[in-house]
Amino acid sequence: MINNLTLLYVEDDEIVRENYIEIFKTYFKTVLSTDNGNEALNIYSNNHIDIAILDISIHGINGLNVAKKIREQDQETQILMISAYSDKDKLLQAVNLNLSGYMVKPIIHKELDETLKKIISKVPKKSTLELVNNFSWDSNSQTLSYNNKEVKLTKNEVKTVHILITNKNQFMSACEIQDELFDENISKDNRCNNVVQLISRLKKKIYKTYSLDEYFIENCYGAGYKIIVH
Repeated sequence: MINNLTLLYVEDDEIVRENYIEIFKTYFKTVLSTDNGNEALNIYSNNHIDIAILDISIHGINGLNVAKKIREQDQETQILMISAYSDKDKLLQAVNLNLSGYMVKPIIHKELDETLKKIISKVPKKSTLELVNNFSWDSNSQTLSYNNKEVKLTKNEVKTVHILITNKNQFMSACEIQDELFDENISKDNRCNNVVQLISRLKKKIYKTYSLDEYFIENCYGAGYKIIVH
C-alpha cells in the first residue's frame, strides 16, 4: 500500500538503484534518489524526508557520514543502512546514529518488506496540514500559520477554521458552520450573517497584515465555504 511519506534512497549502482526505485514506489508516494552523499544531503536540506535508505559505499561522503549529518539536525527521520558486506567496524560506527535498521546485500525481498513496514510504522504522525497559498494548520496546537509564522486568531476564528478543517475539501454553508460554532443556548442569526461577517473579517485581517490578495478559505455563492487541504 502506498503511503504519503517521502523516501530518500542513496545507492551508487545505477542498475540496482533503478530496480529498487520501482519497488520503493509501491510503498512511498515520493521517492527521491541519488548516487552521491553530497547530493543526498542537498536533497535532505530541501525536502521533508521521512525515511532515508543509505548505502554505506557511495560517491562523495559515505552513507554513514550522510546519516551523521542528518542526525545532527534531527532524530525523527528514520534511517536504514545498507551495505554489500557485514563490516564490524562500520557497524560500530553506526551504533550511535539511532538507525532504524541495517541490511546486508543481497537483500531478500521478504526481509525488505518486513523491515520497511516496521520502519513506516515508526514515522511520527504529522499534525500539520498544508493548505493553499502557503497557509498551514496545526491540529494539535490549533494554530494557523502563513509561511511558517503564526497568524493571530480570535477564539471564534480558531473554532471556525477547525470546523472547516474537520470538513475539509467540502463546502459548508454559513448556517452549518453556525450550528457547530455556537452553543444551543446562544441566540442565532437565522440568516447566519454572523458567520459571514466573521469569515469576512478574518479575510480582511489577513490581507491587511500580510499584504496579500490570497486566502485559504474558498467561498462559492450558493454552496458556502471550504478549506482545501493539499
